[in-house]
Amino acid sequence: MRSDVEPKEEAILSGDYSTLSSREAIAVELAERMAMDPHSVTDEFWQSLKEEFSDDEIVELAFATSIFNWGNKFNITMRLDTDGNEYPKGMKYKDAPTFWRRGET
Repeated sequence: MRSDVEPKEEAILSGDYSTLSSREAIAVELAERMAMDPHSVTDEFWQSLKEEFSDDEIVELAFATSIFNWGNKFNITMRLDTDGNEYPKGMKYKDAPTFWRRGET
C-alpha cells in the first residue's frame, strides 16, 4: 500500500499534480482552498467539483477536510509536539501578529 501512496504524496507535497487523476487533483485543491481561504471555493470552482463528484461526495470531502483543518488549528494553538517516534520532536511554531494586537505577538 505504501508504494501506491508515496507517489501521490510526493505529487501533493511538490505541487506537481500531473500524476494525480483529475478527481484526486481537484480534491486536493478543495482541501487547499478550504485551508488557505474558504472564500476561494467560488461558484466556478464548485461547478468543477460537481463535474467530478456527486453532491454527497462533495459533502464528505468538505466534512473530512474541515475535521483535518480543525485538528491542525487546534494542534497549532495548543503548541502540541510529536512523540518523536515517526516525526521529529521539538516542533517550531511561528508567531504572527494579528490585527487584534497591532503587531504584538
